[in-house]
Amino acid sequence: MKCWLLLVDLDGTLWDNLDISALKPPFRRISEKTVIDSSGVEVNLYLDMVYLIKWAKENGAFISVLSWNIPDIAIEALNKFNLTHLFNYLVIGPHPDKGIMALKALKHAEKSECVPCAIIYIDDRDIHLEGVKKRIDNKLYLKTWMDFKNVNEAKNIISAHISRVC
Repeated sequence: MKCWLLLVDLDGTLWDNLDISALKPPFRRISEKTVIDSSGVEVNLYLDMVYLIKWAKENGAFISVLSWNIPDIAIEALNKFNLTHLFNYLVIGPHPDKGIMALKALKHAEKSECVPCAIIYIDDRDIHLEGVKKRIDNKLYLKTWMDFKNVNEAKNIISAHISRVC
C-alpha cells in the first residue's frame, strides 16, 4: 500500500521540555496540554503538533516517534497526554543516532505494508539530520517552529511535498 511516513521528535517538538528523561515520574495531567512530574516540573504540549499528527493520520501517514530519551519516561509522558494511539510505532531510546532510529521506523512501516513514497522528518534541532540523510532517501526535513510557525503552514508544506513526490 502506498503511504507516507511522518517521523516526529518529542523534546522541543511535541512538547516544550527539552529533556523529558531528566524528569521524575510519575506524571500527573493537570490540563489538556500540561502534565507535571513528581517534583512539580511542568511539560506543555504544542497543540499545533498534536493537530498536525492527527491530520497526518487522517491523510494516510504512517507515524513514528524518533526520540533520544529513556523509553519508560517518554512513553509515560505520551500515555499521560493520551497520545500514544496517534503513533503507529515508537522508536525511543538513549541513542543519539536518529538515522538508525529512522531505519527502524521505515522497516516497521514496510512490515505493516506501508511503502512510503515520501518521508517527512520533524525535529526542533538539526544535529540529527546528517544521520538521517545518510540512511534515508526521499525525505523532507522540517525544523519545528522555524520552517513553519503553525499547523496550517506545516500542512501546506507537507501537502505540497507529497504532491510532488507521490
